[in-house]
Formats: sequence, structure tokens, C-alpha cells
Amino acid sequence: MGKNVVIVGGGLAGLAASIYLARGGRNVTLFEKRTYLGGRAITTHRHGYRFNLGAHALYRQGHAASVYRELGIPVRGKSPATSGAALFRGDAYRLPSGIFSLLTTSLLSFRGKRELVAAFVRVRRNEAARVADQTLGAWLDARFTDARARQVMEAFFRLFTYANDAREQRASLALAQARLGLRGVLYLDEGWQKLVDSMHSAAISSGVHFVSSARIVGIVHDDRVRAVELGGLDLDADRMDTQAIAFPADDPEMVEGALIPADTVLLAVDPTTAASLAGNTGETWTRAQRVNAACLDVGLRALPRPRATFALGIDEPTYLSVHSAAAHLTPKGGALIQLVRYGGSDAAADERALEAMLDRFQPGWRELVVHRRFLPSMTVSNALVTPANPRPSVNTSVRGLYLAGDWVGDEGLLSDAALASARAAARAILAET
Repeated sequence: MGKNVVIVGGGLAGLAASIYLARGGRNVTLFEKRTYLGGRAITTHRHGYRFNLGAHALYRQGHAASVYRELGIPVRGKSPATSGAALFRGDAYRLPSGIFSLLTTSLLSFRGKRELVAAFVRVRRNEAARVADQTLGAWLDARFTDARARQVMEAFFRLFTYANDAREQRASLALAQARLGLRGVLYLDEGWQKLVDSMHSAAISSGVHFVSSARIVGIVHDDRVRAVELGGLDLDADRMDTQAIAFPADDPEMVEGALIPADTVLLAVDPTTAASLAGNTGETWTRAQRVNAACLDVGLRALPRPRATFALGIDEPTYLSVHSAAAHLTPKGGALIQLVRYGGSDAAADERALEAMLDRFQPGWRELVVHRRFLPSMTVSNALVTPANPRPSVNTSVRGLYLAGDWVGDEGLLSDAALASARAAARAILAET
């Protein structure tokens, strides 16, 4: 069994790790409890419109983009316009996202503009390497005396990290992600499902075996991994979304409760699920604090105001972007708008706030709706990284048991963290003799 690897979880991290490992000579079987792959990276089709699960952006120079290049996964999309509006106390101002807009916006005083420029310079010069275990809130406090300029900078951090917890969030990761954000992002043509499908095809061609609709319910281990326990398996091929199922689905003895011998297991799942599978080994993983957001996704027949494609809340943690302005996501003439209220906790209030923002920048949108979807508590990240609660390593205390996901490792945030940890876990497994 020395070359056999079981991966639990078919999201981006599990898929990427499976390709690295299969190409490295390992016999890889990936179990996914759902009938589809991709996790939060799936895209649904409604009337010709492609809806991601909330607003997604790929950081052009981030860890995820690096992994896709290494694996030969094509990434097609376009960078959105950097200009837009800043919404403050109900009024719209020019968003200070560049030198010209910073100099001309009426949102900030001269002192505020000067402090904001200095802060952006620090971010671009890799300030992340010098702040150690400081919180983002402390970093902001030390660099701003102008309250409104501080709010603007905090709004940009929300945009780059998808988190609204500056008082707790570790500054080093937030600053590193902001630096990547300033270098540009991509909105992906045909949605993130295109990446999932490409990774699935690459995994199959590399020899990865897939078992969908199957739950792994436990890891049998002492000082090392011995086996995984199967919870449920659906062998109806007509209901399978994956293209290839080999070991162990074609084994007539593969039934619920069966123990599958394994000496290497990669858990590419959320921290609560990982802890439940690993037992006492994972008791500290559940300390991870999830980052949530309320998301409103709207498909329109046409855009009432074609130039109003981006807005960022300054005194409210909100965001609006017309993703179809940069990526192919709709039929000709259509528009797909994605709005976010970071850290939303009151579903009704969050939905009203996002609709009001849409009313403000795209009046008349309600008469043009083709499809809309409200996600009241979307998991943006499985772990808010704080100085007191760092993310676990890809290696665990049990030999042969590894982790991957957006809550694992010390590199990046969001999908960057998921893909960076997948690569690190695969390298650690391949290094084992």
C-alpha cells in the first residue's frame, strides 16, 4: 500500500493535490460525498447565466495562479476595471483606487489622501514581512490619524481578504493578500466551474480514481494511518457526475462500514469534518473561526447604467461588481452583478442593504431580473487567521495523515491558501520514502 493515497474531499485543494500525487507516481483515490466536484468553486447555469457561489476573483500573481500554471490548467478571464464608486453615508464619491482618482476624489481631505498614499506604498513594499504577529487593526491605528482615510483603507482590506475583522485578523496575511490584490485579479470566463472541469480532466488523465456520493466517516490510526472507514456509497452510474470510477467502487465487497486499508490519507475538507474524522488528533482544528458573508447574485437582461460597474462601501462592509463586464458569464446583452455584505449576520437586514446598494447604482434593475439568488451566510473562508490562532501545518502528529484547505498552512488566503496547502501536502507525501 506504500504508493496508495486516499484523498477525502473533491474541492480545489483535493483536486490539485490529486494531480500532483498521481503525476508523482502515487495511486490516488479521491472520495467526494456529493455527486459533484468543486466545493465552493462550482458554477450553476440559470437561463444562460453562469452563477458562481458569490463573488469570486483569482489573484493574478497568487499561489493559486502559480499552481494552475504548474499543473497546466488553463485560466481564461479578464481583469475588471479598477475605477469605481465609494459609498459613504449614502453618497457616492470617486473611489481612490489610483493616483488620478485619489487626487480628484472629494471623499478625503489632503491629510487623508497623504496618509492613504503612504499606506499603499507600505503595502506595495512588502510590509507583510515586517509586522510579525500584529493585528490588522493595530497596523491601521499606527498609520492613520485621519478617521475617514482609515475607513477607506480598511474597506480595501475587506475587498482583498473578504473579511470584516480587522481587530482580530493577522496583519501579515492581510497585507500580503492586499499586495497581490493591487497587482490585479481576474474574473473567469464561464465561471469557476471551468477550472474545476479542467482539473477533473487533468486528474483523470493522470490516473486519479474518483468515487462520488461516498462518505469517509473515520480514519483508523494509532501512531500512523491504517485504514479509512466508508460511510455510504451510491453505485448508480446514472447519478454520477464524475467521468471515471475505478478503485474501490467496482469492488462488490465495498459496502457501508467497510474498512479500506490505507497508509496515506489527505483530508481536503473543512476543519470540523477533518477533526471528526481524525478523532483526538484534530481537537484543536475546530478552533478555526469561519468567515461568512451575505451574497446577492443577480442576472439581468440588460444593465440600466452600463458605466456603474463597481462600488465599494466605506462605512458599510458592502461591495458591488458587474462581473459580466470583464468575463463571459451571460448571453449577449445580459449582465451578472454580484454583491457582498462582509460578515453578514442578519439575513433580512443584509438582503435589504444589498438591494438598496443595487437600487443606488443600478436603478430599475428589478424590472430586468432574469434570475436572482441570495446566500445569507456563505462561507468565505474556513479560518480567520489571528495572532493567537495560526493555521495548522499540512503535516499532522499521525504519520501518513495530511491536511489541505483554505484553513491550512501559512501561505495566502482564500483559494490561494487552499491551493498552496494542496501543493505543500503533495510535496510532503511525495517526499516520504
